Amino acid sequence: MEISLKDTNFFLDRFSMHIKEVKTAIKIGDFVLRKNHRNKIDIKYLPSLSNKVLTDNSARIYLIVQDGIIKKIGGSASKGGIKATMMFYISAMTGSPGVPRFIVHLLLERALRSKSKVELFMITSPRTLARVSGLFGYKRVEIASFKEMEDLCKSDYYRREKKYPEWNFQENHEPYPPELAGEHNAYHQKRLKKIRSNFSAGKK
Repeated sequence: MEISLKDTNFFLDRFSMHIKEVKTAIKIGDFVLRKNHRNKIDIKYLPSLSNKVLTDNSARIYLIVQDGIIKKIGGSASKGGIKATMMFYISAMTGSPGVPRFIVHLLLERALRSKSKVELFMITSPRTLARVSGLFGYKRVEIASFKEMEDLCKSDYYRREKKYPEWNFQENHEPYPPELAGEHNAYHQKRLKKIRSNFSAGKK
């Protein structure tokens, strides 16, 4: 019996969690390709979502989903909401990006060029009052404990799948794709060479 590529993908996907199984996430937007720009991807946020939702500072978990399959789980409580969190990924071809966001940027580009549908989902938890220790005493302040929420989401996934999402390389103790890691090294070598060149020119 001959098995097609489509059939193979079906069997592989059976062992990966589908976003439809998640009960607490809402869709935020779709990743799209950019043309003629250093950054290769962008996000088209759903027009039905207000800017207040997109910039809310509550603790948040984000799910990157390719063709319905969860590819990455991450979390943040940074100011600026999910928009600020995603800026780390969509601007990864500029500045001094770390390995994870640079490679996820390229993985997103690769998925989009293969005509996959790549979506962004979010889970939030409200800020809660907690007794926090300072230098001279205690104070009740609002906290956004995203780390506990992120750990719970990842452990829920792991209990079901016996692994973490494919693009959670560190949690899976897997190396980054060598060709993409090579692009990251080349990017920084080129950037460092340019900085040195500009510094030398400024000393003249």
